[in-house]
Amino acid sequence: MRNTILFFVLLVLAACGKDQVKISGHILNADSTMLYLDEVNVYDILPVDSMTLRKRGNFSFNIKSKEPGFYQLRLSPNQVILLFPKPGQRIKIHADANNLLPSLSIEGSHDTEQLAKMIFMLNNTRAKLDSLSRLAQTATQDSTLVLLNQEYNNILEMHRKSSIAYLLTHSNSLSSLYVLYQQYQPDAYVFYKTTDIQFFKIVSDSLSKYHPGSKHVTALKAYTKNLIDKYNTNVIIQKGLMKGAALPRVALPDVTGDTVTLQSLKGKVVLLSFWVSEHDASVRQNLELKKIYEKYKSRGFEIMQVSFDRSEANWIKAVRFDELPWISVIDNTYPNSSVAGNFNVTAVPANFLIERDNVTIMARNLTTAQLSDRLEEMLKK
Repeated sequence: MRNTILFFVLLVLAACGKDQVKISGHILNADSTMLYLDEVNVYDILPVDSMTLRKRGNFSFNIKSKEPGFYQLRLSPNQVILLFPKPGQRIKIHADANNLLPSLSIEGSHDTEQLAKMIFMLNNTRAKLDSLSRLAQTATQDSTLVLLNQEYNNILEMHRKSSIAYLLTHSNSLSSLYVLYQQYQPDAYVFYKTTDIQFFKIVSDSLSKYHPGSKHVTALKAYTKNLIDKYNTNVIIQKGLMKGAALPRVALPDVTGDTVTLQSLKGKVVLLSFWVSEHDASVRQNLELKKIYEKYKSRGFEIMQVSFDRSEANWIKAVRFDELPWISVIDNTYPNSSVAGNFNVTAVPANFLIERDNVTIMARNLTTAQLSDRLEEMLKK
């Protein structure tokens, strides 16, 4: 009996150990400095633990983690060591606060080591680009500016190639997320080209297989889908007046719960409108649209208005209070709405004027005055 109890105790301890991550080491020249451990979440950074470093700079943190994730050791906003621990790992960090990243040594986590190399490479790329930018500011000859610009692009392209190589060889590691979202300047991403969607798709598909429960992967999947939807919408918009290309399907419930489709309105000139009932600009535009609708509805004009309200009750109340006479439907999945993604709707109010063939987009985001002019032309008797 005693041996059985001991067996189960050891089994529980072993199970707990698998979820434990130990992060320890020392950071020199950081006497009396606070060292913080944070979890880098999808949309925010959460404090986990902290301690004051003593003369030798020794530290040790324990965290419980059932899946790989992102953490950071932080001395200051500009002195950060990004970590990518996996459950059960024992990570050792050695660094000098006076020269943090160049002096950084990591043991016990291959992915964290590789990630540190990518961060170090990005910092070097940034330094080179900043140097070229300063030279460009003082350049007096056009020929010099051209050469500096070429060198700038060459350095950036070399960094891209190294980053692509990392993605292709680490597509099953969450560390590839950092590489996908690299910025060489604020809001200037390393992966910005239309063709880069393929790398988001490769990593998203791979991580979905290896880390299906990760919140970071869920966010990447949504972001990748949005990129693909925007690309598809841009193709549609670029075709503009070309005939024959089917519009994305819209099938949503109205105030009675019945599903209405955009395709069912073929034969009418349709304004596909997007709004939110609590958005002032949307409400003001609706007041003007009511006048236009009253004037042209008998001549083959219809409005199908999609609400992105999260509350169905608030939406129905607004539709009835404002006495909106057209087809009102709701998509309460926004901002993850496939309809919003397919039509590249990133702000409201937004609209598309669609020809009778239910295929051709005649115009986008018309003002009410512009809409009235277009309808007068399209609905001539």
